[in-house]
Amino acid sequence: MYVSDYDSISSDYLPDPVSEQDLQLWVDELAAVRVNTFIQDAYAAGFTTYWRADGFDYMPHPRMRRFLPLMDAGVQPLDVLLRQSHRRGMEFLAAIRINDNDGHRDAVKGGSFIMKNPQWGFKEAPPGPLYAVAAKLTMDFSFPEVRDYLFSIAEALVSRFDVDGLELSFRDNFYFPPKRGRQSQPLMTELVRRIRLMLDQKGRERNKKLQLGARVYETVEGCQDLGLDVLNWISDGLLNYIAPGDMMYSDLNAPYEKITQVARASDCLVYPALYPWSSARMRRRKGGMPISLEEKRAIAKNFYGAGADGISLFNHHEHQQSAPFYPMMLQDCIELRDAHLPSHGDRHYVFEPIWAGCRGFGEGRAVTGTLKADKIVLKRADPDANGTYRFRICEDFKQVRRASLLFRGHPMTEKDKIEVRLNGVSIPLAKLRRRNNEHRVDLAAPVDVASRTASGEVLVPDIGVGPFLTTWFDLTGPPAVYGDNWLEIKLIETDPEISQDLLIEEIEVFIRPKLT
Repeated sequence: MYVSDYDSISSDYLPDPVSEQDLQLWVDELAAVRVNTFIQDAYAAGFTTYWRADGFDYMPHPRMRRFLPLMDAGVQPLDVLLRQSHRRGMEFLAAIRINDNDGHRDAVKGGSFIMKNPQWGFKEAPPGPLYAVAAKLTMDFSFPEVRDYLFSIAEALVSRFDVDGLELSFRDNFYFPPKRGRQSQPLMTELVRRIRLMLDQKGRERNKKLQLGARVYETVEGCQDLGLDVLNWISDGLLNYIAPGDMMYSDLNAPYEKITQVARASDCLVYPALYPWSSARMRRRKGGMPISLEEKRAIAKNFYGAGADGISLFNHHEHQQSAPFYPMMLQDCIELRDAHLPSHGDRHYVFEPIWAGCRGFGEGRAVTGTLKADKIVLKRADPDANGTYRFRICEDFKQVRRASLLFRGHPMTEKDKIEVRLNGVSIPLAKLRRRNNEHRVDLAAPVDVASRTASGEVLVPDIGVGPFLTTWFDLTGPPAVYGDNWLEIKLIETDPEISQDLLIEEIEVFIRPKLT
């Protein structure tokens, strides 16, 4: 699945103004890399995108103006994308971003329905600067009027366009007042069911099955905390697919099998979300450069290992800022589309504190409130200092030619002595290799200061204090196993010149497969 958000392609790829041929050529590029389903965001922050209709506000973002001449001539860009997708044999869905306030970064306020009805907005927000911004530009789905309005968007899209279905995009902020998400789950389920019934009715009129998908958070608990009863949506047959994932970063360590196991008992398919970055830290340190193809293969291996049916690419357009640019960068889609394909190339698993350095939803926390800053902290004053780190690698070591695992300690020197165990098995000291001069990529990233301030992100996230030491060893199975593994570090002797506790929060696994 390829998901195009409201301005992903308009910003750097499509010309200004846009012609029908430009849109058709864009669809052709996706078809060439064997995308099965093209999903275009058609509603965000209270505005329609790629289409215009009476009774709804069109997105006023400057980059969306390039579509105005086409629409003034009576041509809806969404319809052009849809028709060309069908010509090229691709399924086409329109996505509705729910309570998404992405526009705050571009000085775009919410649509008139949001701005003119503060009585249906939030009176309070969870702690965190980004929640506070969101509360001003989002709506409380406790109110039936808000649910009715969202339904009207869904109904308008399906009535006006021959879409193959809709995607409900729950990936930003919150939908019910703080701490009332779980008790409010029936209200959101009512809305999802209402949309499902509407799609079924429209499908019967058109003699085809219309799809309903949901983009949600990566854990069942996180979804439920925000009022999204995803397990019942699946078991009740409301969804044709579900796309779980973090709000912004690829999470290869998430327990997606909790969702896939429920989906296996239904007709619901699972497409975890693959994003262009592994963490806020790496996004900042590498100047916004996307993850490598080797990292994507590793992520895909874990997705398929958890039972996924495919992959949903989200925010993939960010690759346009780094060579080899579009459309060449789209070629990675071919390597990720089938479960067996990632096994043919090198894999690079990167485990990091995904939201460390961000305060938008609370220090190190994701939008669900979940702490996503995994780490080992070894207190130098504690004679029994030790810690464990869970990491997932869905690898069959019978098919691996060589593998290694590395981790970094901050601050750490060669005077620090440690014991390393993997899944309870001690790694001999002679097998551990260490160096204190590893070269790291550390670019000065371009920063939208207003955006970062609003979201609570520090401009240059702290990567560690003082000297760091890199330790690595050859990885074999056993002791490594397919799936979850546990790395245990114990501090045996500490550098007397360092007082700060030892922090380990970056673990990487490199896999080179056997030649075929």
